[in-house]
Amino acid sequence: MSNMIKGILFDKDGTLIEFREYWHMVISRLFELLEREYGVSTKTLGVLKERSGYLPEGFQKESIIQYATTSQIIDIWEEIIKQEEGSSLGKEKLFFLFEEIALTKNIAVRSLPGVDRLIPYLKEKGYLLGIATADSRRSAVHSLKKTGLLGYFDYIGCNEENTEAKPSPQMVYSFCRQTDLKPEEVLVVGDSVTDMEFAENAGTSFAGLLTEYNDRARMEALAAITVVAIDEIIEKYHL
Repeated sequence: MSNMIKGILFDKDGTLIEFREYWHMVISRLFELLEREYGVSTKTLGVLKERSGYLPEGFQKESIIQYATTSQIIDIWEEIIKQEEGSSLGKEKLFFLFEEIALTKNIAVRSLPGVDRLIPYLKEKGYLLGIATADSRRSAVHSLKKTGLLGYFDYIGCNEENTEAKPSPQMVYSFCRQTDLKPEEVLVVGDSVTDMEFAENAGTSFAGLLTEYNDRARMEALAAITVVAIDEIIEKYHL
């Protein structure tokens, strides 16, 4: 085990679990449902898509779908619908619809290359492992179960009322309290600039995963350590 690092806190979507295909299908189905069942106009859907960074085949880099919490996304959508339609579906209803589609059994969830090697290796080496995600708890647990990863994690930080969203360092501190670690003994691994700011705010080490969805040039310029495959952190941090 590395002398310094004793715990590793991972972002979930785009870092451990495939992001674009899964969430594009979820958001696409939700927009279709809003139009078909709730009468949301094509014009309003266009505004929702633009604000969300939603594209026909994916998402814009650093879109709110990538870094914002489910609650933050719902707040934005609810306000847009209210402004454009003159009526509101309500945050609770939108959150319920979002979660129900995210939990649909026939939407495939898969881990990213290298994850199935990395996570069991780290656990066997004695590292304490955690998740820090903008996703809701139900959705986070669902995707970790579907990929067979849930049992490896000692901590799951997610979108809940008493949890501050990244880049607030709160989830690092919660992970440390639960595992009896210090921030300087933690490595944060993520795929967004928000994850990098999260690590900086908490005083942890950081490894940035370079993907097609993030601001790659900015990540390479600012992050001390970057990887193109998640399991490269084993060598780069001597884990």
